Amino acid sequence: MSGIDDLMAESNERWANARRRSQGIEDKGLGKAVKAYYTRYFPAGLFALIAVVTVVGILAFPRAPEMWPTLLASGFLLGVVVAFVGGLIYNAKKVVPAANLGKIDVLFSLESEEQKQVRRQIAGKAPIDPDHIGVTRAAAVQLRKGLATQLLLQPLMQCVFAVQALNFALGGDNLVAVLMATAVAGIVVADGFLIRDFRRTGRFLTRTAEQDASKP
Repeated sequence: MSGIDDLMAESNERWANARRRSQGIEDKGLGKAVKAYYTRYFPAGLFALIAVVTVVGILAFPRAPEMWPTLLASGFLLGVVVAFVGGLIYNAKKVVPAANLGKIDVLFSLESEEQKQVRRQIAGKAPIDPDHIGVTRAAAVQLRKGLATQLLLQPLMQCVFAVQALNFALGGDNLVAVLMATAVAGIVVADGFLIRDFRRTGRFLTRTAEQDASKP
């Protein structure tokens, strides 16, 4: 029995360390921050910059209409670059303050199988363990913050590949255009998984809020 007792003691110690790290970790509005970015700042800034660059280019080369598609593509790429920088700034100014994350991964002290079980609970693929609900919720907040940052930056990649696909198609290089379009499709699928996981963590935190509040 001493062997089993030792294993239980080690497990209890790991979870105790995780509970200490989970103290104070909370989501203070990550969903609202990401929503505001995509409904207000991102579309307004991106399309305004594209329009300005395109119009300026057309006015600068009024007698060269064959250059207008290139100017549009250049404006789009410039808009993507500015949006990427803007996303980094928005992440630092709005997304980071929208969550208390702690200094260390709350799952750091847990074994691999224990970490997997926590992630399965967050994803809704395993029953919630009420004894460790605080740790699981803290892990969900940390995961959600990482997903929020990815949501601000990764979708811009599909814009880059889309413009390149258009350029190659206009230039007659259909094979490369198809490859670029395939890359766009792949990124769109990846973005779909990001959105799914971000929403999952939000639903988990909402669903378990009362359980966590009832813990002593």
